[in-house]
Amino acid sequence: MADALPLRIFLASPGDLPDERASVRACVDEHNARCRGESNVTYEIVGWERARGTARRPQEAINELIGESHFLVALFKGSWGSESGGPWGYTSGSEEELFTGLLELGRTEQPMRDVWVAFLNHPAPAERIVRLREQMSRHHAMMYESIADMRDLKTKLTERLEAWKALAGSKMPRHVDLLPSSGKDVLRAANLRLRGEKLIDLGQAEAGRANLREAAAMGGPAEHLAYARSLARYGELDEAYTATQRAIEHFISAASHLHSPLAAEAFAAQAGVLRRQGRDVDAIGRLDQALTLLNQNDAYAQKVRCRILDDLGLAHQRIGELELARRAFQKALDARRSSEDHLNVCQSLVNLARLEVGVGDLETAASHADEVVSTLRGTPPSALHANAEVLAAQVRLRQGRPDEGVPYAERALSLNRQIASRRGEAISLLLLAQCCRAAGMGRKAGECARACLEVNKAMGNKEGEQRAQWLLDQLDE
Repeated sequence: MADALPLRIFLASPGDLPDERASVRACVDEHNARCRGESNVTYEIVGWERARGTARRPQEAINELIGESHFLVALFKGSWGSESGGPWGYTSGSEEELFTGLLELGRTEQPMRDVWVAFLNHPAPAERIVRLREQMSRHHAMMYESIADMRDLKTKLTERLEAWKALAGSKMPRHVDLLPSSGKDVLRAANLRLRGEKLIDLGQAEAGRANLREAAAMGGPAEHLAYARSLARYGELDEAYTATQRAIEHFISAASHLHSPLAAEAFAAQAGVLRRQGRDVDAIGRLDQALTLLNQNDAYAQKVRCRILDDLGLAHQRIGELELARRAFQKALDARRSSEDHLNVCQSLVNLARLEVGVGDLETAASHADEVVSTLRGTPPSALHANAEVLAAQVRLRQGRPDEGVPYAERALSLNRQIASRRGEAISLLLLAQCCRAAGMGRKAGECARACLEVNKAMGNKEGEQRAQWLLDQLDE
């Protein structure tokens, strides 16, 4: 591990601390030089200066740097800083940076391992600094230090750098109880959202939905959209539409920057609900609107753009505009291959395979489907994995090989139940019933069709009920 990359430390502070920021950088450089040859753990300081040029709210690009960092150091002295225009009403950019780091600290998949706040001595610090320090003193005394002068800053930071070596190889997520100056419980809302999504992934759908409901009640656009996705999975489409509208209104009211990936995702999420309601033309309009909000070309915006292109292609395909659908799918595939986003290349291949099924090119569709299933086998359960298994089963059914389609449909059913997608469960049950019927497994086909009927009744999906009932009638003849 002699060539191990340095661990990133994001340095947050208001603009009145240029000397202190320089001291932190010098301290890290001295630590790296001193430990060279003795340890493979080194550090590099990053800050707002490294943020990529962007047409969106500048703080969002800074927050992405925090998302790529392993540690965060926040310095406060006399000034609190200026407002950043964030969705939670943060009253300074430094406050938003601190709370972004604390959010990352609670996310298992993110690299953030620890956050350290340094309160430097000042005769009259801003009142918000005083309140933050009082909160941390009551609840998180181990996460901050009082700093007397520059020498004290260097000493205590050096001690922290030594302690962080033990965290280099692993992460233990931590959830912090701290309120920003706006009084909005951003950390609790975000943690409830993350917990709810994890519970659903683990098959604890009701507990997960309860967490997401509570998160949406106190949270912002991200929480509203997470709850909307949960509602849509259960077929509660009117409620899901309302949840997406709350997120959209947050941006329309200028509470947050309209030209941003999160705003685009809100419009796209509402389009997804409209599609499920059979309003595909309206959905296309929302998706076109969403694309106009992405006027930047950073990696995250590209991912959002590709997801919207996926949905746009599906909507065009549903109303028979196949060339427009192919164009949208191909744009997304090209962008994903260019960025080597292998997982989402699978999503593009699924979309194109379904298009090939629609035009009768089953051989190409089967090739795409098999590549995706092979790539995703062994990965955690996801909607994409379930959709790939469904596609593989559908292709084999159309090719006259229903017995080969049965195991794919069974895996799709299991995956959809694991991720609590009732709509996916209904689709998988119907497909499994169709494969079993064509393979001469009448009894199992009937069981699956009846189960499909019950799931669709529970969702209020009349079209799904009709399809399941038609299949049952065919089996009874």
